[in-house]
Amino acid sequence: MLLFFVSDHYRFYELKNKVKMSTYLAASMIQHVGNNRTDKALTKDDFGRIAWASCLNFFHTKSMCTPWPFKIYYAMVVDWVKRVNSNSYQFQLCYATTYRGTSPLTLNRDCESVKTITLAEVQEKDPELVCDKDGEEQVCIECCYRSNIFDKSKLGFFILTPKPYKSLEYQTNNYFTYRMVFTPKPGLFPAKNS
Repeated sequence: MLLFFVSDHYRFYELKNKVKMSTYLAASMIQHVGNNRTDKALTKDDFGRIAWASCLNFFHTKSMCTPWPFKIYYAMVVDWVKRVNSNSYQFQLCYATTYRGTSPLTLNRDCESVKTITLAEVQEKDPELVCDKDGEEQVCIECCYRSNIFDKSKLGFFILTPKPYKSLEYQTNNYFTYRMVFTPKPGLFPAKNS
């Protein structure tokens, strides 16, 4: 039993660390993917490529795609806010998941329309998204493994059962979630749904 527990403990922190590294990699790619373009604005295709590349530290092949041999898939959710005034923010949700598709440009990905939300709504998403001055922007990126048919044995667990978490867009089937907030380079957002 002790050996199973030690094995599970190592596997748990290994997967948690892989999601953390995926998040940092995705954030870096978001900041730099448009460096050589005149129009720096990100697109939904950029998010598909970023999600695909950032999850390869665990999924070395197309195992992140259906039929999901590990019974999990990868999800990346990005919330962008820009302060208009003390109680008004522009907001855009962008995401990409490997739930559907077999290549970066066929993934389930989207950049929703920009809308206006209140300070309270920003704080509910993540308190670190709150901006200090008008015109300031923040991005919250969250990466995780998701499952509708979670099977701990497919991930190599014997005793421990990882608990699901609620994501930025309120999905509750997220495992090994990691979230970070950063200030984006000017011109990256709002992203284009093209």
